[in-house]
Amino acid sequence: MLVSLVPNLTRRRAADVTLRLTAALAGQGIGFRLESDLRDAFPSLPESAFVPADELYRDCDIVMPIGGDGSVIRAAKTAVRYGKQILGVNAGNLAYLCGVEPESFGLLERLLTGDYRVQNRMLLDCEARRPNGSLRRDLCINDVAFCRGARIGMADLAVRANGKPIADYVADGVILATPTGSTAYSMSAGGPIVEPTLEAILLTPICPHSLYFRPYLFGPETEFVVSARPRDGGSPVCYTCDGEETVPMDDGTEVTIRRSRYTARFISITNDNFIDILNKKIRN
Repeated sequence: MLVSLVPNLTRRRAADVTLRLTAALAGQGIGFRLESDLRDAFPSLPESAFVPADELYRDCDIVMPIGGDGSVIRAAKTAVRYGKQILGVNAGNLAYLCGVEPESFGLLERLLTGDYRVQNRMLLDCEARRPNGSLRRDLCINDVAFCRGARIGMADLAVRANGKPIADYVADGVILATPTGSTAYSMSAGGPIVEPTLEAILLTPICPHSLYFRPYLFGPETEFVVSARPRDGGSPVCYTCDGEETVPMDDGTEVTIRRSRYTARFISITNDNFIDILNKKIRN
């Protein structure tokens, strides 16, 4: 077995956790490697452990991001395109998407025996079409969030589902999330927590100026189109996929969100179920 390690060295504990992980993997007879650009960060590791970036995902069996949930999301977006399984290693705080903690590295032997679970998680494709015909495409593991601009004021967002109007939201924004993302921004905005292996799309308004609007749960094949209408004195509405780059929505831009053809396959080597994880990481 060969695993590719993707540490986020901006995390304070990531380098130490990575070295502990390499020792645990070697002790189990599991091969590992890292991107060659990280050679100077880990001088104690053998030269053979480092490979060029284009080989890191291509030839491994499992991708192991090391950090927090953001680190897992960034690595997973590449891993799914190569059809690789993902096992997140916690070197952060909450790390809801991480399947193993440093104190549980003894369980890594389960990777060799097959004594682990793989959870398939649906993803979202986000496609923004501007009035000039240009396209921008993104892959989302957690959510697409539409938010008001830099000035204080509310966004005016029109949302359609399968061509039918859902609502015109005057609000701080709107979130379209996967079940995996139900414990992220959507939860903070009052959306429901959804078991992550279910297939559905959540629509959660952010501080709507109405007593009527509430979160919705739609089937996985629903296609959404979101557009922004200008408001006097307001700044352009923006959107972001998984909290990464903030993209302004020019007048006339339409953003389409639909289920992706990609599926993320997350490994869990512990015996914790969904309720156990909620109790440990959400309710504390």
